[in-house]
Amino acid sequence: DRYGFKKASLYITAEQYDAWNVNYTMHLERRQKKWHALMKSYGLNTEQPFRFPPKSDKIKRYVRKGIPSHLRGAAWFWYAGGPGKLAKDPDVYQRALEKVKNGELSDNDREHIERDLNRTFPDNIRFKPDPVPTEEAKASTGGGGSEEVPKRKRIRHSVEPETPMVQALRRVLQAFAAHNPQIGYCQSLNFIAGLLLLFLDQDEEKAFILMDIVTTTHLPGTHGIALEGANIDIAVLMNCVKDSLPAIWAKLDDNGGSYLAQNIFPGAEALRLPTISLATTAWFMSLFVGTLPIESVLRIWDCLFFEGSKTLFRIALAIFKFGEKAVLAVHDPMEIFQVVQTIPRSMLDINALMEVCFRRRGGFGHVSQGMIEGRR
Repeated sequence: DRYGFKKASLYITAEQYDAWNVNYTMHLERRQKKWHALMKSYGLNTEQPFRFPPKSDKIKRYVRKGIPSHLRGAAWFWYAGGPGKLAKDPDVYQRALEKVKNGELSDNDREHIERDLNRTFPDNIRFKPDPVPTEEAKASTGGGGSEEVPKRKRIRHSVEPETPMVQALRRVLQAFAAHNPQIGYCQSLNFIAGLLLLFLDQDEEKAFILMDIVTTTHLPGTHGIALEGANIDIAVLMNCVKDSLPAIWAKLDDNGGSYLAQNIFPGAEALRLPTISLATTAWFMSLFVGTLPIESVLRIWDCLFFEGSKTLFRIALAIFKFGEKAVLAVHDPMEIFQVVQTIPRSMLDINALMEVCFRRRGGFGHVSQGMIEGRR
């Protein structure tokens, strides 16, 4: 696709992708023209930009309809507050790299990072180019005695050298783990860092700063060793489902209130974490990477870095709303779990999802950042 990912997945065929992409390409072209006119009206550069228009309702509408891909990484950095954070501590990334050199990265983190490097976007050409057959493989498949060559030799491919993208990913993940020992390395950070590097033109420093913003501002405690923040956010999400989608909550609630929030927060009302919370934890920890098709993930990140973590809750609720019929049609808890896990994976129509996400009537525009913070 336009970002180097394979079009087809287990849930979407290349034909389905191409059919959807015809109209979506026109949408992207329209948005690009509008963004270029917008930037020009503010006297801002669209070639390698680093500044963007100040936040306003108009800019928010533009962001919700999608930031053009060549502006995206820079816009994320700008609207998330990256320049201010970097100005306060301009050498933070270099110091983190020094910590790695000085042996301050734990063996455990180093090992887990190495293990996950080659699992990061294996379907993206920038991370894992298609293998080139070796001369032996070519010769053994080209007639003349090929039956004498063992099959395993015939299909052997050359070992590809690591791409610059994977090398950059290693440095960012190691630096982040050494800089944040209370988090270290946790699965899903590889996908967040990888996607940031892809859209920040491999700018490691900016990817590092944005990871810091995600894990401290947007999802505090979510990636910590105890995953306490993840449990809190899923409790908040389940409470929102209970309020906004009572029919779905009746299906999801499979433990009759055995989990009480009072156990963690004295005086808090009773909250229940059903089994389905195991599926939704991954939504938040990876910021929907691997849950939704990549174009949908990018549009969500546009809003996340502009508007904050309420975006993640609104999207999660919109996914449940879209899957309401499918959830209500099944009864077995394992079937419900399967349905909830599967629904978002084929959701190519991000414009429809966004509309439900931000609509006030019949949508989730009422879920404010203040409400999320209060419930947290």
